[in-house]
Amino acid sequence: MFARLSLGIGLFGGSLALGWALRRRGWLTEAQAKQVIRLTMRWLSPVVLCLSFWRLHFAGAHLAWLPVIGFAVSSSTLLPAWWYARRARLSAPQTGSFLTCALFSNLGFLGALIAFALYGEAAYGLAMLYLVYFSPSFYLLGFAIAKRFGQDRHPSTESAEPMEELRLYPFLGLLTGVVLNLAHVPRPAICEPINRLLIPLDAAIYLTMVGTHLHVESLGPWRQAGLAMSAIKFCYSPLLGWALVSLARLEGLPRFIVLLQTSMPVAISPLMLTMLFGLDRRLATALFLMTTCLAIPWLFVYVPLIR
Repeated sequence: MFARLSLGIGLFGGSLALGWALRRRGWLTEAQAKQVIRLTMRWLSPVVLCLSFWRLHFAGAHLAWLPVIGFAVSSSTLLPAWWYARRARLSAPQTGSFLTCALFSNLGFLGALIAFALYGEAAYGLAMLYLVYFSPSFYLLGFAIAKRFGQDRHPSTESAEPMEELRLYPFLGLLTGVVLNLAHVPRPAICEPINRLLIPLDAAIYLTMVGTHLHVESLGPWRQAGLAMSAIKFCYSPLLGWALVSLARLEGLPRFIVLLQTSMPVAISPLMLTMLFGLDRRLATALFLMTTCLAIPWLFVYVPLIR
């Protein structure tokens, strides 16, 4: 188990570090990285999601609880995050960054990669089902918060275009897989080894390109905010997730996926919101880096407990 967990975490951290190093050496610019992301959104991600949801077993209404619990846990984090922002007297851009970092966790990359490394395609499909709420929440709730607290309340059309692609193309792939699944169209056997290769490849491309946007600075000024965010991500959210899976009476792999996903660090998406709406990019980057670094030892203790 520890070897597979290390593989998932290593792929995540290694891809980010590779992107950061490529930008530092001048071999990959941020503009080139954005173009690669657009191509991946358009062609690779829809295939991965289609193949994953084509195989996913939808038997039992209990699976519908996964995205419901996901949204409940995510949206509830705004309460302690707002309390801390008020108590710490954060500025408006800092408050927007703190709230969006609390709202969005690294479900699609780190959470789904760990699920895939431990239990294969079935776990990856459930992990992606859990975050079905993520895209609507990002574009509706996330954009509303960022616009409310940001300095630039009118993002450019050029910046918004890749966001529309992010929402549309992967969603169409997911929907196609669900339709094929419910229509009982048999998935060719060759798709299994293909998707086992495409899932980590898709994540590695995204993470490498995102790594080009990381600007590592001293985290000292944000130590207190990082500890507060870590308490939300690694204490508050898992406890709430445990209470909700118990109420919903989820067992087995669905229960594991919920408990895993509710313990993820800050997502990459808040960094996008800082660029679009003029939130505090330094704070968002610090919260992302601090919670991600703390997540590595935390997951090696936490995952064996929830298995």
